[in-house]
Amino acid sequence: MLYSIQMATIQDLLTRGVEKIYPSREELERALKKKLRVYQGFDPTSPQLHIGHMVGLRKLKQWQDLGHEVIFLIGDYTATIGDPTGKDTTRVPITHDQVLKNANTYKEQASRILKFDGENPVKMMFNSQWLGKLSASELLKLSGSVTHGQLIERDMFQNRIKKNKDVYLSELLYPLMQAYDSLSMDVDVEVGGSDQTFNMLMGRKLMRNVTKKEKFVMTLPLLTVDGKKKMGKSEGNTIGITDEPSDLYAKIMALGDDVITKGFEYLTDIEISEVNQIREDLKGGKNPISYKKILAFEIVKQL
Repeated sequence: MLYSIQMATIQDLLTRGVEKIYPSREELERALKKKLRVYQGFDPTSPQLHIGHMVGLRKLKQWQDLGHEVIFLIGDYTATIGDPTGKDTTRVPITHDQVLKNANTYKEQASRILKFDGENPVKMMFNSQWLGKLSASELLKLSGSVTHGQLIERDMFQNRIKKNKDVYLSELLYPLMQAYDSLSMDVDVEVGGSDQTFNMLMGRKLMRNVTKKEKFVMTLPLLTVDGKKKMGKSEGNTIGITDEPSDLYAKIMALGDDVITKGFEYLTDIEISEVNQIREDLKGGKNPISYKKILAFEIVKQL
């Protein structure tokens, strides 16, 4: 089989590796007639970006290649609070110094995929620039945009309550802090993993209430491995995007076969029609090892 790659297109931007667009794909497509400001936030709870982050980084690259303004946001303030998303227990807090140390090489790592110089460079920002200056009165005013019921209804909090586990006020306020990022940067689009949907929609709600602006939200599927396990530090299965090529290749080869078609779609530029053919071949019983070798090669080559 001959493999071909493609440059970013609007069709790829809106569909490839995209789970859902709020309020709709059609409305976002119409909005693409003008230059949009797009961002994704990264809380530096670890010093290493991994191939799970590549899903978002590659989507940001598509936005950049199509001429839109892209912001790579370091959540140096929100990381000290701790995103409760998907957590059955409260995160162990980390200091701002540790967060900055973790984020020290994020730009260098992300530059394997994004362009931070030249024509239409990605901008790097830190949310402590505005959250660190937020006064108590401003926070109270913002909190008037959301009800306790809207925050506590999250599945993770309901599960904790059923288990008689604590839910701290800082965790309830985390989505509001993330929402304030969108407001402060006056963005048009937020990109993020599907596990961040609640937080991202909070930003959409806040912008609509405060500025009457409709922010688009683009959720991306998570790169899961070995069934439904999310790739991440807490799962102990990270594959760093700056790992040595031989290590990177070996770690990808060690993943379960369920990652193959997802990996081709989310992490490579191989034509989607060929990805669909690979999916059919695997369903038909073709040996997956040859495809996994191609996937590992394509990721290593790209990084």
